[in-house]
Amino acid sequence: PAWGFPEPIPEVMDRFYFGLRAGESVPWRGWVMPVWWWFSVCLAMAGTAFCVTTIFHRQWADAERLTYPLVSFPVDLTEGFNEGRCVPAVFRSPLFWMGFAWTAGIIFWNIITFFHPTVPRITLFDSVNTKAMAVARNFPPVYLRVLPLVIGLGYLCSLDLLFSFWFFGLFAVVKVGVLNRTGFTVGMPGQPSTGNEIINLESHGAMTVLVVWSVWMARHHLADVWRKARAGTGEGEGPVSYRAALLGLVACAAYVLGYFVATGMTVTMALLQMVLMFIAYFTAAKYIAASGFGYLVPVGGKGGWWMKSVMGTSKMSPQNLTALELMNSSALFGAGRLQTVQMLPHHLKAMDGVTKGRGWVGSTVFLAFVVGFTVSAASIIYFCYSHSALYLRSWTLWEGPHGIYGRMAQSLGESERTIFDIQKLGVWLWGAGLASLLALLRSRFAWWPLHPLGLAFQYTTGPRYYALSILMVWMAKLLIVRVGGPRMYDKAKPFFYGTVIGYAIGIGVGMVVDIIWFPGQGHGFHNY
Repeated sequence: PAWGFPEPIPEVMDRFYFGLRAGESVPWRGWVMPVWWWFSVCLAMAGTAFCVTTIFHRQWADAERLTYPLVSFPVDLTEGFNEGRCVPAVFRSPLFWMGFAWTAGIIFWNIITFFHPTVPRITLFDSVNTKAMAVARNFPPVYLRVLPLVIGLGYLCSLDLLFSFWFFGLFAVVKVGVLNRTGFTVGMPGQPSTGNEIINLESHGAMTVLVVWSVWMARHHLADVWRKARAGTGEGEGPVSYRAALLGLVACAAYVLGYFVATGMTVTMALLQMVLMFIAYFTAAKYIAASGFGYLVPVGGKGGWWMKSVMGTSKMSPQNLTALELMNSSALFGAGRLQTVQMLPHHLKAMDGVTKGRGWVGSTVFLAFVVGFTVSAASIIYFCYSHSALYLRSWTLWEGPHGIYGRMAQSLGESERTIFDIQKLGVWLWGAGLASLLALLRSRFAWWPLHPLGLAFQYTTGPRYYALSILMVWMAKLLIVRVGGPRMYDKAKPFFYGTVIGYAIGIGVGMVVDIIWFPGQGHGFHNY
């Protein structure tokens, strides 16, 4: 659709990649219309997520008692501030400074090596690219990445979730390796799925069950929401009333649906795309709130991969295929990590203690989104024209667009389109059935250690990269709880808080050192 992109004329597009000529200015006018339309649908999606989170918040916070580690951490750090303290109480614990010392100390030691290269570096916190361990031929690598942020915040996560992340992540490596080694495939003739995609289909089925299971557990709460919305009560349940949340949900979802149709999707395909996006966003938002593990990247992103893999492309028009790639790309509401949505449950949880001006505080979500979107778009456009996008060599400007439009061109150019695949659907249903069994066992037996969340994210980036960090914090927490119970668990918190603060302070000091003594050069401190 022409309205979604800048006009392809030299003054707009050539200057974007090659830079402005002497005396020329940034052609902002060429970007107003496309940026506005992308902004409008992203704002509508943020509104949809805000309304859904408002509707489910009391269920998650009160009935299911999610732990919200990403809220507990800053709240604990500000304990006592309302009594006039200027230093967090947790800073007075010797355990805090022990946690601080081991992470900040390693980074400070490595800063010394900037000035004295003969001093050996401590590589414990180095990036994941240097921490891969080969298992066997055709098997995926096992990563031994140690990240203090995962260890420190993971201490606030429940033991069953930590164990499930580690167990299913390691088991997925074995499954993918066996499938690759044996050459096992699934799919109709001419469209086979190999090891990675087979595991992803299984995981997506499990992720779908997590959403269905969550909605089923909330059925009584949702009925109460409907009654209060019809009666016009429930004003104090969140930043907006349930009636406003339901009306806002309908309005925002209708706009998103209309936008998808306007980009080229049929109504049926647009509805399916919205359902798949709901599954991805809902799962990530709820279970990051439950675990504090911010690296939960949903399998298949926003769902377009599932549509092409299982449904096939034979009945999709060029407009459908083009729109499908655009809506599943990073151009729409963030990339695979699905930014923005995960923040909303934490925002509402933090607001539980706010008694006055809840609506005004809630509006900061949208203010922050508008400001963030505007500043991001304007700065990217400005720097690309002033410095030339070709020379910035950013993934956002090179590999990202090549992938988006490369997949689009490949889909349009395929001489033989794929068809509906019953075998792949069977793998997806197998994953759904296995997750249902795990959910049933979890609801019947309090001691059952495996959560279906681990299956849903078994072969995703987070559990794979940070398996060692997850194992470390799980073992530490298990030992602390078994030996000392809840009292020792609370007493040990400062150590893990210090682990996070020490890592952050160490990186901050390293940045200052780079700016002063190594301008334009820099050193690596933190990676994904």
